[in-house]
Amino acid sequence: MMYDTLFLDRDGVLNRKIENGYVLRPGDIEILPGIAGFLVTNQRCLGRQMIKSAEIEAINQLINEKTGNFIDSFFVCPHLDEDNCSCRKPKKGLFLAAARQYPVDFQRSWMVGDSETDLIPAKELMMSTVYISAGESALADITLRSTAELLSAFPAIIQTK
Repeated sequence: MMYDTLFLDRDGVLNRKIENGYVLRPGDIEILPGIAGFLVTNQRCLGRQMIKSAEIEAINQLINEKTGNFIDSFFVCPHLDEDNCSCRKPKKGLFLAAARQYPVDFQRSWMVGDSETDLIPAKELMMSTVYISAGESALADITLRSTAELLSAFPAIIQTK
């Protein structure tokens, strides 16, 4: 069975994660090519006013170009935790925004993330999950150590859905 939609976290999955930091410049982008889908990402650096929306859009556009323009849409939460918005993961707002714009069958979709806050909304929406981590998560259907492992395993993984 073919999957419906692939949702991806940005930093730590599609792009190298900067520990204790943010992607603030195009030079911070390190992409692993070959992944396509919707990107759902928390970017509190916007809420902290470390970067402007136009700069995030430019970074996301460059990410898309570096992935061969395989990202259908970027859904970005700019808020801080204390803003208590409906879009910041682990809430479902970014996913629901995608479903308002595109026909998404969550039960046939996958979320790939590197933190449990990526997996929580996916599980609430009955999505399958891939956790990119050296650790384990009870929320993960599959745990892989790297995005490179995801690329090699994904064709077999989606056949399980």
